[in-house]
Amino acid sequence: MGSDPKVRAGAVDVVRHWQDSGYMIIYVTGRPDMQKHRVVAWLSQHNFPHGAVSFCDGLTHDPLRQKAAFLQSLRTEAEISIVAGYGSTKDVSVYSSLGLAPAHIYIVGRAVKKFHNQCQ
Repeated sequence: MGSDPKVRAGAVDVVRHWQDSGYMIIYVTGRPDMQKHRVVAWLSQHNFPHGAVSFCDGLTHDPLRQKAAFLQSLRTEAEISIVAGYGSTKDVSVYSSLGLAPAHIYIVGRAVKKFHNQCQ
């Protein structure tokens, strides 16, 4: 949205670990698809591993619902097992709705006591 977000320390290493372990990387964002070029360029510029990137269709008032629907469709239609989810505290409900155990849901950023039983 006009700014260049900072890369969190260790973020690229974590994604590379999953990729090196044989997992498919899927970046899921609530950003609209009109930002595709900018987001993909940012990932590349910061040396994130290649992976599928999912965007919301246009502008939406409920990006979390679209994220959950996309991930659920991966599970049911493409028979992809989702083994871990990373995101902000807002994403905890998305990953929980998919049945991920709290040990496989990771908050990126500041820990929030309210979520300590629901994620890492």
